[in-house]
Amino acid sequence: MKNIRICDTHNDFLTELKVCEIEDYINRCEECGVEIISASYWSSERDEAKIEEELTNRSNALRLASKNYLLHIEDLWWVKNKEKLKFLLDLKPFSCSLTWNFDNALAGGSKESGGLTMWGERCLKELIESDIVVDLAHLNRKSFYQVARLLKNKLYCSHTGFYGVKRHKRNLTDKQIDMIVKSGGFIGLFFYDKCLQANDKVESLNKMNRASLKLGGGQFNIDDIVKSLNYFTLRWGFDNIGIGSDFYGIENYPKGLENYEDFPNLLNALVKEGYNLNQIDKIFYTNFKNIML
Repeated sequence: MKNIRICDTHNDFLTELKVCEIEDYINRCEECGVEIISASYWSSERDEAKIEEELTNRSNALRLASKNYLLHIEDLWWVKNKEKLKFLLDLKPFSCSLTWNFDNALAGGSKESGGLTMWGERCLKELIESDIVVDLAHLNRKSFYQVARLLKNKLYCSHTGFYGVKRHKRNLTDKQIDMIVKSGGFIGLFFYDKCLQANDKVESLNKMNRASLKLGGGQFNIDDIVKSLNYFTLRWGFDNIGIGSDFYGIENYPKGLENYEDFPNLLNALVKEGYNLNQIDKIFYTNFKNIML
């Protein structure tokens, strides 16, 4: 692991672990070569009355434990007025996503059909002015395009899959990927089985010659991660893609890639696939650092 550098653009440990466990977890991650994590506080199913206290305590623990581990807030449903917005801006997270899977007072989530609201647009402008990165993950198509057109910076999606591999509402279409890549932005591939296990037949992949693009069923494993990386890199190259694992936010981890200690397994699979070490380092680490920091 000493030669592997890892940046993970989405890990929910900040939500799931006790505050007293955060420092120990970060130390273990660093021992595995994890230099940067976007640590997500997932607010969707939290008690609204406790969110500000939880965010304060957890963000303080995160910042005390590591300067390189970044605060992300997933779903701003609770930001309903100027006071809540001020608290958010004063907290100075690295990034925020406006929604989770469902519509809220700001925008439309991936499972519903709402769009960017007037209040959402105001919040969006405040985030931009405060240099807080707006994460496009979990927005439905309508809200994605509405938000993307207002963003002046490089577009960012911390954790997603690709609709060309698996037809799922959470996944980015080729058109959405084109927008992000053309902006010079970044996309993190997550390890969510329901969005990555490929469809039985994908017409656009038929002409590809990499062996792992052969589709089929079976247990969710590293091959599914490689298939999605192949899909992206064969079309858009190696400069805008990284890893946003969604560790602690998913139930079924890919076999052989269940924690950071298993990243050598993914590295070996990619080398076998024909990736060189520079390309792998871009995916594992360098792209996010160069683009977003």
